[in-house]
Amino acid sequence: MPRLKSKHKARLACRFTTGAIRVEPDRRHVTLPRLGAIRTHESTRKLHRRIGNGTARILSATVRFARGRWFVSFQVEIQRATDRTPARPDVVAGVDLGVKCLAVVADSQGAVGFVPNPGHYDSALKHLKRLSRRVSRRQGPDRRTGQRPSRRWAVANAER
Repeated sequence: MPRLKSKHKARLACRFTTGAIRVEPDRRHVTLPRLGAIRTHESTRKLHRRIGNGTARILSATVRFARGRWFVSFQVEIQRATDRTPARPDVVAGVDLGVKCLAVVADSQGAVGFVPNPGHYDSALKHLKRLSRRVSRRQGPDRRTGQRPSRRWAVANAER
């Protein structure tokens, strides 16, 4: 039995692999085929500089719609310098991943270093709590009575 997919739930996304995919010299615009020049929120200075040096090449650009905004992401091939040598070639390091701290690094000369846990989870949880409280204050859907959600509920629910 085939699993039919809804046309209405498909993610709005498009990938460009050929055509004029380039970063403009003003570092604030990206040119894509069929769409033309699009302003970016972030600066594309590093990418433009690497392309100018010849150390990077754009393979494809993906445009997608998420959380009420359009995003463009690039797949880039980067040439890295191959003449990198380790600072201390005679030292061996061991890494232990932990719970309290992200990692403990110990080397063969007896030095021990701690890498603290980043607070991504805590800050994301705090943000999610705030957004969930906002959703709970809106008029949501009710399956028993068949009540449809308000538009403000749908917008708030899409944010979290």
